[in-house]
Amino acid sequence: MEKINNYILIGNPVSHSLSPKIHNQFFKENNIKAFYETKCIEKLDKSIIENFYNNKILGINVTLPYKQDIMEFVYKIDEDAKNINAINTLLYTDKGYIAYNTDIDGIKISLLENKIDIKNKNALVLGAGGSGYTASYLLVKEGANVILSNRTYAKAIGLKAHIKDILGKDIFIEDIKDINKLKNIDLVINTTSVGFYSNSEKEILKQEFFNNNNNCFVMDIIYNPKITPLLALAKKNGIKCTNGFSMLVYQALKAQEIWQNINIPLDYKIDFKNKLYKIIE
Repeated sequence: MEKINNYILIGNPVSHSLSPKIHNQFFKENNIKAFYETKCIEKLDKSIIENFYNNKILGINVTLPYKQDIMEFVYKIDEDAKNINAINTLLYTDKGYIAYNTDIDGIKISLLENKIDIKNKNALVLGAGGSGYTASYLLVKEGANVILSNRTYAKAIGLKAHIKDILGKDIFIEDIKDINKLKNIDLVINTTSVGFYSNSEKEILKQEFFNNNNNCFVMDIIYNPKITPLLALAKKNGIKCTNGFSMLVYQALKAQEIWQNINIPLDYKIDFKNKLYKIIE
């Protein structure tokens, strides 16, 4: 019998995740004998990871609340993942699991798909949580001027200090109540939960912001609902925008590149994402 390799997503909760559909579709299209499933972990400890390793689980994705906790149980951590202080992908090696953060690539490829040039552009990042760290790190590393706004000012200060410490560059902090007055913004990335499910009627940016910035690009990392209030307002103003589904798919494909030791062409990534967008409702 031909061996089928196993790949998993761990976290709590994981039942809502689209990752199995994404990865299993990739395996099917590329004739890879593998299967991807979710495993809800009530409490993460060393023995759980050792069990996965002993059973030769070749690839593991990690979601909330374990993106930081997992760091103490791996053999090696990729530099970007270490700098962001969060992990979402593990690769099996003969010495132990190597950890990566592919969310960086999820954002980067989403912007690349839309032909958004980051260097020297003014980028507004909304939110200073895990995804806010990832977005800010990527943007600063790629040469953007980052303006950060977060409801809790102390968290924004913490992110600013972290970026300064690891990249040696400053980001600017704007009070959440003043962001609609900003001008000359080229890119907006919303990493907050505003617009998601119970917050689906709320909004951060108002019409005033788009009056001042009518040629920016807007990315909302939320993908359910597909059109958040932020994206609806952007579309109303003729602003080019995208939701978080592309980020979700592209970070998954980066994980596949790591697991299969391959390079996936950009055209394939975009076509794959577009097909899945029609399949997954």
